[in-house]
Amino acid sequence: MKFKLSSELEYTLTQPVTFLLSVRARLSATQRILSEEFTINAPVEHVMVRCAATGTRFDRVHAANAGNITIRYQAEVEVLSERLNAGEVVETGPETFDLDVLPYLYPSRYCQSDRIGRLSYDLVSHLKTQEEQVRAIVEWIGTRVSYVSGSTNANTSATDTLVERAGVCRDYAHLGIALCRSMNIPARYFTGYAHDLNPPDFHACFETWIGGRWLFWDATGLASPDGVVRIGTGRDASDCSVCTSFGPLQLQRQEVHCQVLDLGYRKRTPEELLKETYCLDGAGPASA
Repeated sequence: MKFKLSSELEYTLTQPVTFLLSVRARLSATQRILSEEFTINAPVEHVMVRCAATGTRFDRVHAANAGNITIRYQAEVEVLSERLNAGEVVETGPETFDLDVLPYLYPSRYCQSDRIGRLSYDLVSHLKTQEEQVRAIVEWIGTRVSYVSGSTNANTSATDTLVERAGVCRDYAHLGIALCRSMNIPARYFTGYAHDLNPPDFHACFETWIGGRWLFWDATGLASPDGVVRIGTGRDASDCSVCTSFGPLQLQRQEVHCQVLDLGYRKRTPEELLKETYCLDGAGPASA
């Protein structure tokens, strides 16, 4: 599937500041960058760096002067996703996990899996397979948590979402990850561009390591798994937030667009997704 995507972010700086941006589509064996352009409207120090563990690409910017700065990224990307029938993945136990997978079993800043084990056990322990358990977790989040823009902030964690029962895609993903990890299912955070997202924005989902591959899940139900482009992955949002600033930086404006270029593309319905599973990263846990 081919996509045309773009993002534009305008910031106000009150003093010199360094910040990391995560807006570039990831380059991997299953996601090819056909063309891309990254521009800044001011003469600032800038370098693209890549995380060796996850393959996520960051742009490190150092602005020496106060003022406004506008950053634009646009690209054409081809994503090679794998669609499987529900129940087709043959799960494997922890004795097969590579060291690269283990960090996605542990509690992390926003995903306190060690605090919600009793809840996840009550919810899904009666189900036979890990895939069935994850599907049940996704369905439970979708019916118990309300999507409310602006209801959470950068400090909101999975346990906060359990209490408030409201959030945005970031919070849905963190809760899904925490519940899966508490059932000994490795889970990681996914950021990306999503086709036909309303309102247009960067999107957060999650993936689980089952049967030697990362399977994609969107607990919000807002994005079709064959309509997303990966930006980055990590233990949670702290590993791949859109912007990490080492000093005061105020976002003034953000525009995000993602368009499928393939003719005949059709968003998968909820009924179809109950019968399918998607893998967007066939190259493994730390592919680049």
